[in-house]
Amino acid sequence: MFCEMEFHTKLVVKRRNRKAWLAYAGLFIAASSLVLVFIPSMTDYIPYVFGSGIAIVVIGAVIARGDVSRYGLSEEDLVINKTGIGVGTKSFPMIQIRNMDFDVQAYAGMYVNDGAMVSGSNSDGMTNSLQFEANGVKVSCGFFLENPQHVQQLGFLFNEFYERHIPFVERNKSTRTYMFQQLSDRELVEFKRKYGYA
Repeated sequence: MFCEMEFHTKLVVKRRNRKAWLAYAGLFIAASSLVLVFIPSMTDYIPYVFGSGIAIVVIGAVIARGDVSRYGLSEEDLVINKTGIGVGTKSFPMIQIRNMDFDVQAYAGMYVNDGAMVSGSNSDGMTNSLQFEANGVKVSCGFFLENPQHVQQLGFLFNEFYERHIPFVERNKSTRTYMFQQLSDRELVEFKRKYGYA
């Protein structure tokens, strides 16, 4: 597709395991028990509603054989290098690409604590995304990071982009990053000087 040094990974796609609907229903029931806190006459029922919801989640997860994820890996690949981006069977030359934005959050097995769980959890590596415009068409896709070495490969690509002044943004959710790091004002000045932006 393209030559030169490149970053290569699997695309992440939304999917639905129809057997998992019961687990999601149980989660909704358990969460709805919190509403009962605001109804004084119903507070005695909170443990029963919550317990029932959790039981349904467990039953649903067993029926779905533990596969309750809403995302999965595609058979198609994401390929990126200095000359362009390949998303599945579609190729986009770099000269046509605008507003390239990488949201790099975690690799598979990386411990993350985003507030969703008190104790945090290990990432599945599928929360990363790329979006850009090509000839006025917006393209957005999720991508997989397998391990720290995979992140390092992406870092090599970012380094090449910075050296060649290929415009792009890297971030972690809403936090702007540079080579995966959040920089202070002084560090940012040094970073720009290093790559010839200052």
